[in-house]
Amino acid sequence: MRDQVEEVKNKTDIVTIIGERIQLTKAGKNFKANCPFHSEKTPSFIVSPEIAHYKCFGCGETGDVFTFLEKFEGMEFFESLKYLADRAGVKLVLSSNNQKGIKETLYEINNLVSKFYSYVLLTHPDGKRPLKYLLEERGLKTTTIETFKLGYSPDQPLALKGYVLEKKKVTTANLEKTGVVYKKDNSMVDRFKGRIVFPLYDHRGNICGFAGRILPWIEKALPPGRAFGKYINTPETAIYLKSNLLYGLNLSKAEIKKSGYAVIVEGELDMISSWQTGVKNVVAIKGSALTPSQVKLLSRYAKKIVLALDSDFAGNSAARRGIEIADKEGLEIKVARLGKYKDPDDAARSDPEFYKKAIKEAVSIWDFLIETIFSKHEELEGIDKAQISKEIVPILLSIEDRIVQAHYIEVVAKRLKIPQEAVYDQVKSKIVKPTSSSSEVELEKKGDRPELLEERLLSLMISYNPLLFLEKSYADYIKHPLNVRLYKSLLDYLKENTEFEMAKFSTSLPTELVDGFNNLVFKGSEIADDSPEVYVKEIEIVMREIELLRIRADIKKLTQEMSKKGLSDEQLDSLNKEFNNLTKRLSELEENNHKGIILLNQ
Repeated sequence: MRDQVEEVKNKTDIVTIIGERIQLTKAGKNFKANCPFHSEKTPSFIVSPEIAHYKCFGCGETGDVFTFLEKFEGMEFFESLKYLADRAGVKLVLSSNNQKGIKETLYEINNLVSKFYSYVLLTHPDGKRPLKYLLEERGLKTTTIETFKLGYSPDQPLALKGYVLEKKKVTTANLEKTGVVYKKDNSMVDRFKGRIVFPLYDHRGNICGFAGRILPWIEKALPPGRAFGKYINTPETAIYLKSNLLYGLNLSKAEIKKSGYAVIVEGELDMISSWQTGVKNVVAIKGSALTPSQVKLLSRYAKKIVLALDSDFAGNSAARRGIEIADKEGLEIKVARLGKYKDPDDAARSDPEFYKKAIKEAVSIWDFLIETIFSKHEELEGIDKAQISKEIVPILLSIEDRIVQAHYIEVVAKRLKIPQEAVYDQVKSKIVKPTSSSSEVELEKKGDRPELLEERLLSLMISYNPLLFLEKSYADYIKHPLNVRLYKSLLDYLKENTEFEMAKFSTSLPTELVDGFNNLVFKGSEIADDSPEVYVKEIEIVMREIELLRIRADIKKLTQEMSKKGLSDEQLDSLNKEFNNLTKRLSELEENNHKGIILLNQ
């Protein structure tokens, strides 16, 4: 298995994998980006194609392509290995010691269950009436049903038994872990029996769970007073977390990227009807509230969203929190006004052209919310203004961009016919000022300047041409113990190899030196212009800076020595001569004051 892992890693371009998920820009021989693991405005996340590693100098996250997928996508190791192997065309051969992770097992079971439900709906006699309902009453096409892999679970306790448990040899314990079944009176029951079933795919195309809608005639046949849900979902499992999922993103992400925005609807049928009518840059959430995870996921594909939600979402506090989250993430938010239609499914099926136009002419979320509040008050007497203020100030307060906020403060003031300052003061009075505490802020310990300069010299030499280390000795410029060990390791490697292969050298190092070397590689990103002339000039500047620091330190030490009492004339002469030589060299270096790029953590 170890050989297969290395084969997959060697055939995978880490820049491509990470670049598909976050925006990377070229930085010398490396690539940089805003770190996806913590909030920052200045890029400190570096990806090196040469050593196939990444590192964030802000939060410290580091690793290879497997680590990135595990942390960014939430994959288990085996899942990331299989994903990359499939992309690279490597067929994995599992030994008896290599067991699949639980996530991979559950994905495979869900895939089998989905095939069973789809077969029943499209082929089995039990699926004829449900299929007719979808085609005639819900207006879906057969091709749409096949695209979304819709299915039907027969109205019996465990129709899955023959296919999934007996034929495919899935254990009841693992089937239960998917959430598809549950125990009742010591028996297994299909959670979705009597329902149309919607497989819930994540953005990578794995089936994480299912949603089920009860059929009208089965609903009518239920005993009076019996509690049931028209829509139910798989309970949260090892692979299904409702707050992380965007229904349909596996199919719509390319169209979202292409169009530059995503249409957000509330349910599976809203999404499917939108897709069928030609609005293919669409995803569905559960309810009307966007979660932080969903917003983060969406922001990978577009920076604009259009909300096409049920008409009452403006009064939903959870929905408003989701809007704030999206705004803080930097997404531009608009709202499609659906007029007389109750939801996107209704609009898309009844009047597709109206629906598309409503999306095209979507208005700013802030205009929509403000207009919604004003529309509830026909008069603008004092009591009405007080109520409007109570509802509208939290909205103004939630606008992240201060220029946009100022614009809407002006809009509200004009509509209320009051001074703009009054609205501004009301908003300002609601701002909660954060309290600062020294215990909340921990400054990162940084190396002293000589050590940083040594690292800079090694980084430049490695990035430009490590073979320069053989042309002359740089031992006088490298004194810090870790840097000395790296320098000696480089010399030993270069004496035995005619070419320098960064990845090969990295793997040859003792474990305790690997991180130090990788950091030097990442720091090579600090030079945007990677032409030889720039590197040579920078190397000269850093060497000069190192010498300047050492001379100044020696002069300070000599001055202290010369101030001591009881020195003989001979000792003073020797110290003076050394002092004069040092000051002369210092003057030469200071006169030859090159200007260059020295990027240090000062």
